Amino acid sequence: MTDTTQYLVRWLCHDLATPIASVMTASELLDDETPDAEINELIQSGARRLTARLRLVRLALGAGESAMASSALDKLVAAGLEGTPVTWDFAGDAVDGMAPLVAGCAMLAADLNRTRAITVAQDGVSVAGGCTWAESVATAFAGAPPTCNRSAVAALLVQAAARAGRQLTCSNKGLHWS
Repeated sequence: MTDTTQYLVRWLCHDLATPIASVMTASELLDDETPDAEINELIQSGARRLTARLRLVRLALGAGESAMASSALDKLVAAGLEGTPVTWDFAGDAVDGMAPLVAGCAMLAADLNRTRAITVAQDGVSVAGGCTWAESVATAFAGAPPTCNRSAVAALLVQAAARAGRQLTCSNKGLHWS
């Protein structure tokens, strides 16, 4: 197993642990004799969050190169980034490998800049108020091998950009492709 694979597995396990823990904790509170609507809603909410996040991860890191309508991509990104305000300014369909790139950039920008709104546009993903990239992530965007979980995601996004015929860069405003 390569370092990149190990880092991605760690990231994925960490990323999915919270919604899974919510479902498990709520399910343990259920009593076979007395159904509880609030606990059932917690379970359903956790399952929806987990499903939405898995769909986003699958598109960003494992999808093919097929086109995706902008409205569908907007919904998928917003659902997978629950709690992150997303402004969608990406017009037209995401074609030629752009859907995984857009989804992945939105996911990483939101994950590393929690609570800040993001804007998805034709040329990239901007973070409200700006952002700071960890050195390991910034160097992965510059072509260095990954050294941690998030830099492994950055390295995969660089590859996704190349497949889409784009170059990906990070700045204090977000992630941009050209």
